[in-house]
Amino acid sequence: MNILLEVRKSFLQDPQNVLQEWSVDNPNFCTWRGVLCSKTVSDGSLQVVSLNLSDSSLGGSISPSLGLLHNLLHLDLSYNSLSGPIPPTLSNLSSLESLLLFSNQLSGPIPTQLGSLQNLRVLRIGDNGLTGTIPASFGNLENLVILGLASCNLSGQIPPELGRLSRIQNLVLQQNQLEGPIPPDLGNCTSLVVFTVAVNNLSGSIPSELGGLKNLQILNLANNTLSGEIPTQLGELSELEYLNLLGNQLEGSIPETLTNLVNLHNLDLSANKLTGQIPGELGSMSQLIYLVLSSNNLTGEIPKSICSNATSLQHLMLAENQLSGRIPVELRDCRSLMQLDLSNNTLYGPIPSELFELIQLTDLMLNNNTLVGSLSPLVANLNNLQTLALYQNNLQGNLPKEIGMLGNLEILFLYDNQLSGEIPVEIGNCSNLQMIDFFGNQFAGQIPITVGRLKQLNFLHLRQNDLSGEIPASLGSCHQLTILDLADNRLSGSIPATFGNLRALEQLMLYNNSLEGNIPDELINVANLTRVNLSHNRLNGSIAPLCSSRYFLSFDVTNNAFDHEIPHQIGNSPSMERLRLGNNQFTGKIPWTLGLIQELSLLDLSGNSITGTDAIPAFPVQEIDPSRPRQQPSFRTNSILDWESPSIG
Repeated sequence: MNILLEVRKSFLQDPQNVLQEWSVDNPNFCTWRGVLCSKTVSDGSLQVVSLNLSDSSLGGSISPSLGLLHNLLHLDLSYNSLSGPIPPTLSNLSSLESLLLFSNQLSGPIPTQLGSLQNLRVLRIGDNGLTGTIPASFGNLENLVILGLASCNLSGQIPPELGRLSRIQNLVLQQNQLEGPIPPDLGNCTSLVVFTVAVNNLSGSIPSELGGLKNLQILNLANNTLSGEIPTQLGELSELEYLNLLGNQLEGSIPETLTNLVNLHNLDLSANKLTGQIPGELGSMSQLIYLVLSSNNLTGEIPKSICSNATSLQHLMLAENQLSGRIPVELRDCRSLMQLDLSNNTLYGPIPSELFELIQLTDLMLNNNTLVGSLSPLVANLNNLQTLALYQNNLQGNLPKEIGMLGNLEILFLYDNQLSGEIPVEIGNCSNLQMIDFFGNQFAGQIPITVGRLKQLNFLHLRQNDLSGEIPASLGSCHQLTILDLADNRLSGSIPATFGNLRALEQLMLYNNSLEGNIPDELINVANLTRVNLSHNRLNGSIAPLCSSRYFLSFDVTNNAFDHEIPHQIGNSPSMERLRLGNNQFTGKIPWTLGLIQELSLLDLSGNSITGTDAIPAFPVQEIDPSRPRQQPSFRTNSILDWESPSIG
């Protein structure tokens, strides 16, 4: 009992009162919370064999007195807020079978003395702030089944002595700062089921000896700097279900032997330097769910056999390679496919109508290719679709009205194509749409008033089209909008007063249109704006309703007919970098508040009827043209500081 009371002293915080029973007034310590006792064979006395205070919100440190509980078999202090070092005295617990200290705030090195715990089967001390190296003495833990050291700050190399752990099944070393090679000695750990060293600084090649781990089910070497080729011997891991090599510097081709892994569910080789063609035999892997080969240097066509027997395949990710040719119609045989990403390749030809038979698709990403033709009305079949990304292709024709049948669609990116015709009113039926980007097409006609039904919309980008007519007042019902860009069109009429309801708006881009009239007073409610550009319109009156924000980075209303004085509130944004008010009809004095904007690098007040300045502090405006020598910061009303650029977008 005295030992336990000594242990309690180190637990300085006990907000859940889990140690309330631990008291000298309650001498039956075997009934204390977290304590399990057993009678000894020799004299029948009660001894503590298990101490489990997991997930008890305890603070403080681990008492060295724990090392005096010589009969302890299990110690679990995980999921607390304990700090300080791991006491080396724990090595005195010679009977200990499991030591669980993970998910605390422990620091300092791992005591090498723990390597003397010959009966230890489970050692999990990860998710702490431990530093130093992995003790080579851990190679002496011949009964160890689980070693968990993940999510610490451990450095140095993986000790080759770990290769002596013949019973080890789980070796989890991920998210540390380990370096050097993976020891080939680990190929002797023939009981290994899980081996993960992801997110470290490991280098060198993948040891071919890992191919001898016949019981291995999970192999995760992701996010290191491993190089060389993928060993063909990995194809001998007949029990393997998960293989993740992403984010390394692996070269060469994808070994065809990997297609022997008939139990594989997840294959991720992305973000490497792999070359050659995609093995068509990958299509024979009937258990495969994830096939991720993105961000490599793979060439050739997408194999027509990629879906030959891929009945379980849900995620096919081939983006950012050098794949060429047409999209194979045989992809329709991947009936379970949910994500298809072929973006950033050199694929050409039309989008096969057969893709629209993949009714489980949630994400279809074909952007950044050279695809031609139009978007088929059969897209309506994809009623589970959440993301449709077809941007930066050569697509033509109208956007089919059937797009309105995609009730789960959240992201619709079609920018940088040659799409034309009117935006279908049916788009207003896509009630879950959050982002629309049609920039750089040839859409004509009016913006559909039905867009106002899209209550989840936070991003609407229709710049550089041929849209005309008035801006629909219904847009003011899209209360989640943060970015609204309708610039470079032929829009006319006035800015709707309903825009005052767009309290979340951060960017308002309406430049290069034919808008006229006053800025609605209601816009004073839009106080989170960071970028505004209304330049090159026919707007007039005061800009004061636009000036309530304190977060402006750029503000441009050049080439309009604004009059009145420049509002002093425009100087309330200390991070403003560019302020352009040129070629209007502003009168009165320049507000002194402009002199307080420390970040201002471009100020254009030219082409107005300004008569003077208030008392202005030292003005921070800088010369912009890098080809000219630096000049003393200046204040000008008739120039734009040699800045020759289009309006800020």
